[in-house]
Amino acid sequence: MKNDVFELSMEPKWREDARRAYSTILEMGDRIMTITEEEVDELMYGAIDMHVHAFPDPEIDTGWDQVNIAKRATDAGMGGVVFKSHTFPTAMTAPLVQQAVDRYADSVEREPAQVYGGIVLNNYVGGLNPASVEMAIKLGAKVVWLPSHHSAHHCRVMGKEGGIRLLDDNDEPVPALKEIFAMVAEHDIILDPCHAGTKERFVVIEEAKKAGVKRIIVTHPDWNVTKATIEQQAEMGRMGAYIGLFMYGAVPNFNNPNCDPFEMIEIIKQVTPQRTVVATDLGTVVNVHPVEGMKLFIRLLLACNISKPDITRMINENPRWLLNE
Repeated sequence: MKNDVFELSMEPKWREDARRAYSTILEMGDRIMTITEEEVDELMYGAIDMHVHAFPDPEIDTGWDQVNIAKRATDAGMGGVVFKSHTFPTAMTAPLVQQAVDRYADSVEREPAQVYGGIVLNNYVGGLNPASVEMAIKLGAKVVWLPSHHSAHHCRVMGKEGGIRLLDDNDEPVPALKEIFAMVAEHDIILDPCHAGTKERFVVIEEAKKAGVKRIIVTHPDWNVTKATIEQQAEMGRMGAYIGLFMYGAVPNFNNPNCDPFEMIEIIKQVTPQRTVVATDLGTVVNVHPVEGMKLFIRLLLACNISKPDITRMINENPRWLLNE
């Protein structure tokens, strides 16, 4: 036997990971041993996933199409699914998907999950383009997402130049954004700053509220590209926004491994369930199906001693208020 074999598992990083892996479940106590599928299914009933990606979307390696996901949501007794695409308005496809799901629900004698869509203001629709927003609203859009992959902040994080700016040199919303605020307020739908930076989000929330926007959700401010401190997230909540706590950004997974799942518990505590929305942000082929992801997310929240009423608030009641349902 060789005496000089390097033991990587004895390095501090891996020893710490090993201790955490073995201690996490034990530290959760007896509660985790009593979580049943029936308990999860009960909480799934009526839940709405506010952020799901699906085929078609050329910028996301989606594993399932919108009809498949909405049918699976129907099978699970969910109340609905909000589809988001970086490249085209899902307000266009939502009515057609709803027809297919309604027929399916009738065939299996279930209540159909409701299908919702919106528009992401990337370059594909002209960026901050009020005409595109008007078109999406006429189609029944429930959410207006400001730029995602084409936002100036996203570009800076990724080491690229350019991108769509939300604020002018005086940190005021650019004129087109003010026009969009007015349209969102008039039709009482959801505004989401999407992949904006933290400073931009504070300004957007404040100015949108001044313009009469009532329903604001902040997309995954715990995720690496849009990461804010927990106190900043709590402040956004106090300003009147809902914080989107999404499984993709909160729980380590194949292509987003560097996140702390226990941070989400502290976010819920500080933001409060009254201002938190739990969703999946799933649909990528390398991760679990969004419906299964929601079930797992619920299981994890239960294991972390988040109460059933608080979970219901975050996956059912708060989404329904935002969707004006």
